[in-house]
Amino acid sequence: MILIVALSAGSASAQRNVSLGDNGALRYWAAFAQMQDSAITDWQAKEVRAILDGTAPYDDVKYKDLIEKNKLALEIMAHGAVLPKCDWGLDYDLGVDTPVDYARNAIPLGRLNVLYAFYLLQTGDKDGAVHALASGLRFAHDVANGGTLFATLIAKSLIVAHLKAVDFALHSGDLSASQRSALQKSVAALGPDGLDWQSAMRREMSVLNRPPWQAPIPLGRITQAYLAALSNPSMLPKLEGMLADTPQPLRDVIPGPKRLLEEKQDLTNKLQQTRVSMQ
Repeated sequence: MILIVALSAGSASAQRNVSLGDNGALRYWAAFAQMQDSAITDWQAKEVRAILDGTAPYDDVKYKDLIEKNKLALEIMAHGAVLPKCDWGLDYDLGVDTPVDYARNAIPLGRLNVLYAFYLLQTGDKDGAVHALASGLRFAHDVANGGTLFATLIAKSLIVAHLKAVDFALHSGDLSASQRSALQKSVAALGPDGLDWQSAMRREMSVLNRPPWQAPIPLGRITQAYLAALSNPSMLPKLEGMLADTPQPLRDVIPGPKRLLEEKQDLTNKLQQTRVSMQ
């Protein structure tokens, strides 16, 4: 009996270890911990966007040292991106106090990965650049897993940044058929909309019904109207009318639907453009 119990406990422990080991979020947390001097200023972020838009050249002198310092963090991130699941372990019983540091940390790591892909293209390592872009797209998508709109909007911005880098690689990197195929698979894996906006919205509204914030009115009808508008933008006027009748303090904390629909459509458009350029 004792032996059976001990073996059962050992088996359960092994299963838990396997489960934890398969969780990409744990690798991402390790990558965050390895980042060094990783804070990219708003000016640098603007410069990166200019590089992606083709209006400024990539300058290896400016970014080489930063990339070298963070290669370990980027390699750990890439290891996490191949794992089958990503669970950030968010506890929404904490309501508005639910920690979101993981999403904030994702911003510099994702930006560094875009620079890393440019660095690899610059040095002629096209396989490495394709691998970095594929890993970055998966990581950016994982950032939104189980999160509210805050994490989803960060994930969207990182996906768009990587898609622009993919476009750059396609037009200037002279990629092989296998390299192009690898990027096509990574982009296809994102699906038509890139992210699950509806699930993020449900979680966003559910937080408003938990302590210490408690919505003064039932939010079910507003939530359903929001989900309908995300699926069908023609429903936006109805949702805006409902929000206009919502008490001011609550209205101030409910995300503006027009901007959210614009963000969703922007990602959908960028995905379509990238897929067309891959044909």
